Amino acid sequence: MLAKLALAGIKNRRRDYLVLLAGLTMSAAIFYMFANLATNKAFISANAVVSQAVIIFGFGAVLLILISLVYIMYANSFLLSMRQHDYGVFMMLGAKRRRIGQLVFLETLILGTIATAIGIGLGLAMSKFLVGFLLNLLGLHLAHLQAVYVPAIIATAVLYVGLFVLASLFNLLHLTRSTVLKLLHSDDQADQPKVNSGKQIGQALLGIVLLAIGYWALAAIKLLQVMAIPIALVTITCGTYLLFRATLLVVIRALRHTSWAKKHLNGFLLGQLNFRVYNYTRMLTTVSLLFAMALGAITVGSGYHRQLPQMAGSFNAYTLAVHNVTPKQQKLINQLHVSHQATYTQKRQGKVVYYNATELRQQPFEQLRTTGKSLGKNQYYTESLSAFQKKGLAGMDFQNLAIRGAYTFYTPKILKAQQFSRQAGKTMTVTTLRVKNMQQDQRVLKQLNQSELDRYPLPTNMTVGSYQSFTMMNAFFGGLEFMGYFLGIAFLAMLASCLMFKILSGAPGDQRRYRMLYKVGVRQGLMRAGIAKEIGILFLIPGIMGIVDVLFGLQMFKPLMQAPMSPYLGIGSTFLIFIGLYAIYYVVTLALYWRIVLPKQVD
Repeated sequence: MLAKLALAGIKNRRRDYLVLLAGLTMSAAIFYMFANLATNKAFISANAVVSQAVIIFGFGAVLLILISLVYIMYANSFLLSMRQHDYGVFMMLGAKRRRIGQLVFLETLILGTIATAIGIGLGLAMSKFLVGFLLNLLGLHLAHLQAVYVPAIIATAVLYVGLFVLASLFNLLHLTRSTVLKLLHSDDQADQPKVNSGKQIGQALLGIVLLAIGYWALAAIKLLQVMAIPIALVTITCGTYLLFRATLLVVIRALRHTSWAKKHLNGFLLGQLNFRVYNYTRMLTTVSLLFAMALGAITVGSGYHRQLPQMAGSFNAYTLAVHNVTPKQQKLINQLHVSHQATYTQKRQGKVVYYNATELRQQPFEQLRTTGKSLGKNQYYTESLSAFQKKGLAGMDFQNLAIRGAYTFYTPKILKAQQFSRQAGKTMTVTTLRVKNMQQDQRVLKQLNQSELDRYPLPTNMTVGSYQSFTMMNAFFGGLEFMGYFLGIAFLAMLASCLMFKILSGAPGDQRRYRMLYKVGVRQGLMRAGIAKEIGILFLIPGIMGIVDVLFGLQMFKPLMQAPMSPYLGIGSTFLIFIGLYAIYYVVTLALYWRIVLPKQVD
C-alpha cells in the first residue's frame, strides 16, 4: 500500500520530479564516467604522463564522492521542500507520523534507485559515444579505455544507492521529529545571525590567509609534490567559506541603505538574499570550487590541444618529408596549405647519401632558428651552399632525410652536378613540406604520413618532421588533454546542477511571497526582472571566485607545460566558451524558477 502511495505521489508531481530525476541521473552518469577512468589502473598508467596519476585520480575520486554527497543533499532538500507541506497536511488529517516517515523513505529510495539505474545506463552510453566523439575531435587514441567496466558500475551503484538510503533515513528522522506546524511553515523561518564587526573582520582576514596558502601550494607543486593538492583543497575551501561568510551579509546590508535599493524591486531582492544568505554560504563555496576545477580542467585540456601542434612545429624546419612521391601522395599534397616545399634527389651507397649541389643552390635547404620564447612564431633561414656545407649538413633536420637505422644516419655529401650524375647508388627523391597550420591540415597530414610510414617504416621512437613529433607528443600528453576536457565537462554539469537545485529548493516557499506582490499590483515584468537579478547574483558570486582560483591554480601546470608552452596561452577564448555554457545553466534555472514561483496571470 505504501509503495502505491509513494508511486502515486511521484506521479502526481511528475513535472517537478522530472527536473530532480534528470539532475540525479546526470550526476550518476558523470560519476560512472569518472569511475570508469579512476578505477582503471591500466588506462591511467598507459595514458597519463604524470607519475603520480593514480594518487591524483584517488584525490579526484574522493573529491567527486564528497561533491556527489553535497549534490544529493541539495537534491534531497529540493525533494523535501516540495513535499513537506503535503506531509504536514496528511498529519493534520490523522495520518500516523510513523507511516508518513515510511512513505517518505520509500519515495526517496524509489526515486534514487531509478536515478541510479538510468544514470549508469546513461554513463555507459556517454562513455561509448561522448568519449569517442571527444577523442575523435581531439585526434587522440587512448589505450585500455572501454565503455563497459564492471568495477565502475559496482562502485557507482553502491555509492549512489548507499547515499540515497542515508538520505531516506535522514528524511524519515526529520519528519518523525518535526511538528505539524513546523512542516507547514518551514519556509517562513530565516537564518538571521547578528553581525559582529570584530568577528567578521577576523573571519575575512583568516579566509584571505588560507586562500594565500592554497594559491602558494599550487604554485610550489615542484617543492610540495603530491601534497600540494590536499593542502590547496583544504585551505582554499576553508578560505573561500570564511571569506563568503564574513563579507556577503555585510555587503547585502550595506546595499540596503543605498539609493539603488529603493528602485524597482531591488529592496525586495536584497531582503530575499538577506533572508537566506547564511544558508547559501556552503553552497556558494562548493560551487565556486567546482567552477574553478571545471574551468581549470578545460583550460588545461584546451591548452594542450592548442599548443602541442605549435610546440611540435618549433622542433623542425619542415612538417613532413615524403620519399619518392606517388600519384596518390601527390593528390594529398595538393590538398595541403603549403607554405614551403622543396624536392631533392638522393643517391645512397654504403653509408653515404649524395646530394646534387645545383639543386641545393636552386632550392636552399631551409633551417629553423630556435628562439624558445614565442610559441608558434618560428624563424626560418637559408645559407649559401659553402656555409651550409660547413654547418648545415650536421643539422638533424637534414640528416633525418636519410635515416639508416635506429639513431644512425647516412653521412651526407654534396657533389657537383657532373659528379652527381656519374655517382653510383640507389636513386630516390625526398620532398619536404611545411604547412601554414598543422591543425587545419591534420586530417590530410595523417593520411600522407601513414602512407609514407607504410612504404618507409622508421625505427622506434624516431621522427621525421614536426608532424611526426606532434603525433609522438600527442601520444605522450594525450591522456592529460583528454582528462582536462572530460573532467571540465563533468565538473561543469555538477556545479550547475548543485546551484540549480539549491536555488529551486527555496522556490516553493517563494511562491506565496510573489503571489502577495502580484495581489498588491506588482507587474509580472518587474517580478521577472527581480528574480533574474537575484539568481544572477547567486551565479555571479561563485563565478568570480572560481575565475580567481583558476588564475592562481594554473601555476601548478607550469612544470608540465615547459616554456615556450604556458597554461595561460589562449585562456581568454576558453573562458568565454565556459562562461557561455555557465550562462545557459543560468537561463535554464531562471526559466524553471519563473515557472514555479510566478503566479499565473488571469485575463
